[in-house]
Amino acid sequence: ITLPRLSPEKGANMLAEIMSEASEVFRAAGADVVGGHTSVGSELTIGFTVTGLAAHAITKGGAKPGDVLILTKPIGSGTIMAAEMAMARLPGLILGESVAAALVAMTQPNGPAAALLAPHAGAMTDVTGFGLGGHLLEILDASGCGATIDLAAIPTLPGALALAAAGQASSLAPANRAATIGRISGPDSPGKALLYDPQTAGGLLAAVPADIATSLLAALGPNAARIGEITAGPPRITLT
Repeated sequence: ITLPRLSPEKGANMLAEIMSEASEVFRAAGADVVGGHTSVGSELTIGFTVTGLAAHAITKGGAKPGDVLILTKPIGSGTIMAAEMAMARLPGLILGESVAAALVAMTQPNGPAAALLAPHAGAMTDVTGFGLGGHLLEILDASGCGATIDLAAIPTLPGALALAAAGQASSLAPANRAATIGRISGPDSPGKALLYDPQTAGGLLAAVPADIATSLLAALGPNAARIGEITAGPPRITLT
C-alpha cells in the first residue's frame, strides 16, 4: 500500500480502515491477508498478490468445438468510466445511473460463479483489461479453435452501447483493437466496439458442454448469458 503524505496518526488510521475492509472481503472468499508492506507517495495506491492451491486448475486451453460460451457479467465498464471522467453529456442518458450500475456489477464477486462453472468448464478466464474480444482470443489461441459470437446476446451495462455509439471509449481500447485486427469479423458497430472495452472486475468467460449450458445459466442467474459457441477452424471470432 502506498499512502499519501499524511501525518502519522492519519496515515495509521487510513491503513487500519483499508486493511479491515480488505480482510473482510478476503475472508468471505476463503482467504487470509498474511503480510504486506507500506510506502509513502503522492497518491494512494493498493495492490494484493494472491497465492492459492487448486485441486484441478481450469486453463484457457480446453475449449472444444460445440462448447457453449457463457459470460457471467455485462460488459462496458471501461467505456462508462471513461465517459464519466470526460464528463460526457448524451441526450436521454443520465450518466450517473450508468456509473452506479457499473459499480454494482464491479463489486459482485466472481467466486460463486466460478464454483458453479469450474466442475464443467473446459476453458475459463476472467474478462479484464484486454476486453471480451481479447480474452476470448486467448482461449481460442490456447485451444486451437474458432468461435461464433452473437453480438445481440452479449449483456451490456446500462448506457454502454449509447456511449460507444457516441464515440466514448477507454484509453486502452485502441490498443485492444489493434491487437485483434483481422481476427474479429463484421463491420464496426457500438456492440463490436465494446468487445475491445477493458473491464474492471469483469465477469467470467467459460466454454462449457452444450448439454449442460441451460442448467448452468439457470443456476448462475439473470446476469449470465449464452453469447456464442466454440467452432472448428483457426483462432478467430465470427460475429453474427
